[in-house]
Amino acid sequence: MLVDLVEVTTTDGLTLGGAYMAAADADRLSPIDCLCFFHGDGGHFYRRLYLELGARLAARGVAFLAANRRGHDWVSRGARGGGLQGYAHESVEAARLDYAAWLALLHERGHKAIAMSGHSGGAVRAVYAQAKEHFAGVNAVVSVSPGEYHHQGIIDMCGEAFENLYRQAQAFVDEGQPEAYLKVDMPFRAMWTAQAFVDSFHPDNRYSLTSHAAETGCPTLFVFGAEECAGPQVEPTAGLAMRQLRAADFAHVTVDVIEGANHAYAGREVALFESIWGWLAAL
Repeated sequence: MLVDLVEVTTTDGLTLGGAYMAAADADRLSPIDCLCFFHGDGGHFYRRLYLELGARLAARGVAFLAANRRGHDWVSRGARGGGLQGYAHESVEAARLDYAAWLALLHERGHKAIAMSGHSGGAVRAVYAQAKEHFAGVNAVVSVSPGEYHHQGIIDMCGEAFENLYRQAQAFVDEGQPEAYLKVDMPFRAMWTAQAFVDSFHPDNRYSLTSHAAETGCPTLFVFGAEECAGPQVEPTAGLAMRQLRAADFAHVTVDVIEGANHAYAGREVALFESIWGWLAAL
């Protein structure tokens, strides 16, 4: 597949890389002309799943941008003179700056009907950023396997172990060690600084997926794998997100669950594409 490697710089000085796939000369059945897609937590834009999804969409006439967010890899170099970046240091709030930089590039390339999108933590950020910014030229959101960042909901799933972990992170912050690293298995396996962990799962539910899904202001698709919602490959926050979104039943929201798919969509990559393409074509 042919891609155009691209870079942008955010307003706070971070350089982010990505891969742009121009649309093929084909009849485009969807009103959306480009997807701006953010990777999952600790990942990067060049994961095979994302590039193959982009190639399939580009062949149908929809351009695709696989883009790094500042939370690429677990720890990464930040702006000159600034602190470290990477997922361990990332706040969901900063997604607003990352998407703004990438959307500016897409506008420069002539795109006028964009879908903000992402996988896992990138999917959480797509919903949050659009709910907060209502970016011009963004006409849809496609959120693949996001988690629900709801404090009490996670306690209900994980119990006292999560409460203890949260208190530990808060104690590091209170003691002047916000950059202390935590490598944990709940609510999913990852590495955070104490500050980032407290911010992500704060009791005020500042990044609650369901709350922000209500505010995207445009058609919004949520896709989940059945195996991540229940069963041996469960991702608890994804299952919680799926259940709460279905219960909320927002008029502008569609929830699709792909049978046999796990969080990585291993072996179900085509089914993921078909879910997204079918929804885009029906807008």
